[in-house]
Amino acid sequence: MNGTTIRTFLGANSKDGFASLYATFPGKLSTIVIKGGPGSGKSGIMKKIAAQAVKRGLFVEYCYCSSDAESLDGIRIPGKNLCVVDGTPPHLTEPKFPGAKDEILYTGQFWDQKKLKVSLSEIQEFSEKISECFSRAYRYLSAAGKGLDDIRATVLPNTDGERMKTFARDFLKRHAKKQKGEGIFYPRFLSGITPQGYVVNRDTVYTLAEKVYVLEDPYHISHLFLEAVLDEISELGQQVYVFYDPLCPAEPQHVVLPESGIGFVTSNKLHTFEPQNAYKIHLNRFCTIDGSAKERLKGGEQLISTCLAEALDSLKREKALHDDLEEFYIEAMDFKKLNKYTEKLIETLF
Repeated sequence: MNGTTIRTFLGANSKDGFASLYATFPGKLSTIVIKGGPGSGKSGIMKKIAAQAVKRGLFVEYCYCSSDAESLDGIRIPGKNLCVVDGTPPHLTEPKFPGAKDEILYTGQFWDQKKLKVSLSEIQEFSEKISECFSRAYRYLSAAGKGLDDIRATVLPNTDGERMKTFARDFLKRHAKKQKGEGIFYPRFLSGITPQGYVVNRDTVYTLAEKVYVLEDPYHISHLFLEAVLDEISELGQQVYVFYDPLCPAEPQHVVLPESGIGFVTSNKLHTFEPQNAYKIHLNRFCTIDGSAKERLKGGEQLISTCLAEALDSLKREKALHDDLEEFYIEAMDFKKLNKYTEKLIETLF
């Protein structure tokens, strides 16, 4: 490992709507679930706790929000047996063992409810507009998924999937170490379709892996290679980060084994990887695509590009509306009291 922090996403704006990996995030760690309205300081609390952990040299995983790639939805600090997560919709989370192991932190204890009640009709109006923006974004992401389906309808019949899987399994056996421990899988998203664009946390891969193998994937078939890798990994007894595709959340997009110091990353038109001295695996070697087929693929690529642009535009509008909605809560909050509470919480935790 090349550092003490990584950045991931736990949720994704996908072709199937909002996809969530929050249920698996805490694992066996004690969890603080933060509840409260938009703009009430949830992300700020997590940033302060994480900063204290980093100051003490502890490993921290920062999990960002797919609706705002600059805002935190969760942090994980294994060295303190601690996970902190935003427990509000759309990723509603509840403590499994409240009081005995887990806690709820409610930021609503620091706001003036009278101020919020006065603004109820405006809050409802902004919330409805935000929902409309998400609905439009998801319609376009669904259409982008159809473009991907069209590409694969042409590519997969002309792909030697068995040869690819055999290559993947043999490659992994040569480069991965077998451990005596129990294998642990961490499902995450490395990328996000967000108001800030298609965000890729490449630094996370470079932090977790010494050697990165780039899957050059012009035809969107890397999930087949990675599924074969995952079949073999289950017997290695290692920690494994499985990063899923935000557009197609059931499909692996990148796989990293920190204990072996290796990572497999997908590089395509949406996100490229160019680490120094990387070994590249060109997946088109397993495909037989003629000129007429390549022409047909252009339609699917154009549909994906156009639909993603429209979806991103709707997410940008959602973010602007969300910022306006937050103002009602910011004005109602007593941040001095919240800050004092956070300081005492950090003292207790550390």
